[in-house]
Amino acid sequence: MPLTAAQTTAFFEQDAQMGIPNQTVVQLQQEGITTVDDIMDFDKDTMEQIASNLRRPAGRIPDPNPAAAAGATIPTPSFVFGAKSQKRLITASKLLNYYNSVQRNTTVANLQWTPVMKNFEIQWKALEDKKGADEPEVPKITKALPIIKWTEAFRDYLHRMIGVRTIPLAYVIRPTVTVPPIWPIATGAPHSLEHEAIEIELIARASHAHPLYREDNSNVYYKLEEATRATSYAASIKPFQRTKDGREAWLALSNQYAGKDKWEVEIKRHEQLLHTRLWKGQSNFTLDRFIAQHRNAFVSMQAAAEHITYQLPNEHSRVGYLLDAIQSSDAGLQAAMASIKTDQDPDGLRNNFKAAATHLLPYDPVQRKRSDRAGGKRGVADISDVTHEEADISAFGAKKGIGKTGVHLRYHPSSEYQKLTSEQKDELREWRETTGGGKKRGKPNNDGKQQRNVRFKSDKAIAAAVEKKVQQRLKAEEKTKTQGDEAEAYIMSIFQKMTAKKATVAAAVSLPPAAAPSLPPTLHGIIRRAKNAKSD
Repeated sequence: MPLTAAQTTAFFEQDAQMGIPNQTVVQLQQEGITTVDDIMDFDKDTMEQIASNLRRPAGRIPDPNPAAAAGATIPTPSFVFGAKSQKRLITASKLLNYYNSVQRNTTVANLQWTPVMKNFEIQWKALEDKKGADEPEVPKITKALPIIKWTEAFRDYLHRMIGVRTIPLAYVIRPTVTVPPIWPIATGAPHSLEHEAIEIELIARASHAHPLYREDNSNVYYKLEEATRATSYAASIKPFQRTKDGREAWLALSNQYAGKDKWEVEIKRHEQLLHTRLWKGQSNFTLDRFIAQHRNAFVSMQAAAEHITYQLPNEHSRVGYLLDAIQSSDAGLQAAMASIKTDQDPDGLRNNFKAAATHLLPYDPVQRKRSDRAGGKRGVADISDVTHEEADISAFGAKKGIGKTGVHLRYHPSSEYQKLTSEQKDELREWRETTGGGKKRGKPNNDGKQQRNVRFKSDKAIAAAVEKKVQQRLKAEEKTKTQGDEAEAYIMSIFQKMTAKKATVAAAVSLPPAAAPSLPPTLHGIIRRAKNAKSD
């Protein structure tokens, strides 16, 4: 229903609305603004022209001075049109055009400056800023982003792309062209409660019959062509190349490769993960990564549920799936799982997947082992003991010292090297290229001196470790008076392990394999060989 004359006057003249003096309002009628709806025809540029006309009006008027001569005139005085009024009229023009786009009638309630127009002004500026920003990259169909997931990525992309009508391009590919009946407006907002924001309402209700729709539709086609270029899916949009019909090209592609049957398969695949994949904590695969798989599966199921009828698992079920899948015997983790199972409150751990996952992560035995290895410093003497702990191979041949960046100035295996910062890598590289780390890069090394140096250091390290273990064992044997075949066998085993570690180190520095040493037949022979190797 159009506004009454009184409502129109209040809109223009009240201080809480446009705040325009009556004389200026009368003059605005001369400029073509008689009703509120007339404001739609005036954008920022034309409104600035009106402001200029009001402040420097043309023509002359009779001189109001009583002492003036008969028939005397003066230039038409300027009309008051403040910056605030001008700004509000520009916002009102954008608001009215928005209402026209979503097919919403104007009322006194939805034309209130506070809070409706203020709310709109903020949201519309965000849309304009997004329109003026650099375009995001078009998502491509790849192995990492298969087409069924790509359809979701492309739809999200069109939500971020603003068309010529200052409407997200997602409106072009919405499920139906027909606009549904208008929802009631939300309190204090320019949009409905259902749509939550003006851009969502524009996507749902913007007409496809608008003169500028064709340009937006063509833009969608170009984006689809870029996304499918050099793929087998390009053939699906080829029939629409001439018309540049982006909507029909999208429907052809998505219906063929991302139809309901495809989403059914996607649901089943992720359900299988939740129900059958187990985590036993016996490899390097952390609990954090396993929980992430559960989380990602649920997110994918949520996306699929938008296309097919499917009942998503609730929080209680999600936590249950996770607990059933964890089959580690670690005591701490088992205790944490037990505490989750007993917390059955509506907001408790058993009914909150995120909280349950957070509760479990500190008890991950895989991550705990990683932390223990990272935190402990193990030297050459810790190569092996009666508990059969593995040697820290990177310690062989290591030079003492720590650089300014905190990097240990020694040889680093590839797995360690990749974890260093760029500054640490630079310092390590500089150390290696100087007398601190070896020969200058670029000089010939024909005599194999560097390789022999590494082998020499490895021999010394192994010999030292063997001698230490032997001496420890001998002392123990002397106290218990059980020296004999058992001690000899034990030391032989140590020597064999050290020989194996030596071979590993040689392989790590690309040395040719050394001939297997002949094992000494006696205890004293082993000790003698170890001492000789150390003194070499």
